[in-house]
Amino acid sequence: PRLLSQFFFADERVTRVVAEINGLDAELDPQQYLVLLNQLHLSQAHLLAILERIMEECIPTQRHSRDYLVKFPEELLVDNLGNHMLFAAECLLAGTFLEVEEADGVQLRPQARNLLCSLELVRTVLREQSLSQPSSYPEPVRAVLVQFDRLFAEFELRW
Repeated sequence: PRLLSQFFFADERVTRVVAEINGLDAELDPQQYLVLLNQLHLSQAHLLAILERIMEECIPTQRHSRDYLVKFPEELLVDNLGNHMLFAAECLLAGTFLEVEEADGVQLRPQARNLLCSLELVRTVLREQSLSQPSSYPEPVRAVLVQFDRLFAEFELRW
């Protein structure tokens, strides 16, 4: 489907911005670093939005319930909770405990690691699928999407 080609280009954008950030000395050019961080945030949000649409199309009946979302403030739900959760997971892996007590963060760290590894697997599988058979979602693709959705829901719930 067309979503796979959109995913491919959105994923390429995220990869390009990450490469630019990794190649930049933030101390020498802090302004450019902030610009790139903003671009990363926007490109990740776009990638997640496409991934969400792919999951709705590909595994609509296998998605985890999100009833627990009522615990989050409305402004966070409107402002892309998924991107916020991925940022939180990345921070936990880096040893930074934003918005949680350190003890809770230590307990959440393995889930954060699993979530981010699952996202990398989804990105790889969808990229390969977009290049080989962009008009279908075979079972292996569905399986990694179901796993990612489950891990994402579990992380959101525990957060």
